[in-house]
Amino acid sequence: MKLSSGNSLWRHAARAIAPGCAVLAVAATLQAAPAAAQSNVPVHVGNWAGYVVKGDFRQVSATWVQPAITCLNPGTFQRVVPWVGLNGAAGLDGRTALPLMQTGAESLCVSEAAVYAALPGLHIENLAADLAYADPRVAGLVMQAGDRVSNGFGAAADSLCATGVFPDACETEQIHDAWWEGYPAPPVTYADAEVRPGDTMHAEVSWDGGAYTMTLENRSRGWTRTTVEPSTAPARTAEVVVEGHLNAALPGFTPITFTDIRIDGRPLADYGPLAYGIAATNRFLMPGPVDGASYTIG
Repeated sequence: MKLSSGNSLWRHAARAIAPGCAVLAVAATLQAAPAAAQSNVPVHVGNWAGYVVKGDFRQVSATWVQPAITCLNPGTFQRVVPWVGLNGAAGLDGRTALPLMQTGAESLCVSEAAVYAALPGLHIENLAADLAYADPRVAGLVMQAGDRVSNGFGAAADSLCATGVFPDACETEQIHDAWWEGYPAPPVTYADAEVRPGDTMHAEVSWDGGAYTMTLENRSRGWTRTTVEPSTAPARTAEVVVEGHLNAALPGFTPITFTDIRIDGRPLADYGPLAYGIAATNRFLMPGPVDGASYTIG
C-alpha cells in the first residue's frame, strides 16, 4: 500500500499525530547542556523544540527553509514540522491557552508498518484532544499513555522491519505538506499546495479580537494560503517551533533556521523566550541561542 498526502491512512487515522497536540504532553523541565544551547537555561520537554513567549499578543510570524529529511526508523513515524502559532502553552496565569491556532509545513517519513503500529496509541491520544478544554492535566496524562502504547508497538515494528521479512510493509515514504490547525480541532491539509525540501516558507498567525488569520506562503513556488477562524479567545502565548511526534524517533534533517521572527512587530530577542526541547527515542533536540530575530535548530 503506497501512502500519500492526499489519501494516506496515517492522515485519516487520528488527529493526534498531526501538529498541535504537543502542548498537553509537556511533562518536565531540564537544564540545557552548554554544548547544546550555549547557555545553561531550563528546557521544557515535550514534542516541540524551539521557543515560546508568554504574554498578550496579536501576531507572530517567521520564515524558514523546509528541511531535507532522512528516514531512519521504518517501523515508527518520523516527522519534523516547522510552524508558528498563537496559544497552546501555559500563559502567564498558568492556564493552558486554547485554541492553539497554527500553520506550517510537515516533512514526514512513514510506512505501512508504522501506520498500523501507531493506530492503537493514536486512538488513545485522540481522547486527549477531546479533554483539552475540560481538563488539560488529565488530557496530558491520556496523551502520554497513548504515546507509550504507540512507542511500544513502534519499537516492535521497527525491530520486525530490521529483519527484512516484510520489505513492502516497511518501505518508507517521504511526505511533505502544508496545513493549518485550530487545536483541539483536527488539522486541515492544503491538498493543492506543494511543499518540497529546500522551499522557502513564511508563516503568520494574527488575532484581531474576533478571529484568527493563518497565512502560509511558499515563496519558492509562489503560492499563499490563508484561513480565517472566528474566535474571541485571546492569544496568551506565541510559538516558533519544530514539532515531532511525542517521544518517538526523529528523522535525520538538515538544520532549520527561523529568520525574521516577529511577535507583534518586534524581534524574538526582545522577549524572554522559553526554550522547548524534544526527548526523542533517538536524540535530544533543542534550539540554538536566539540571535535577534532568528535561531537555528537541528
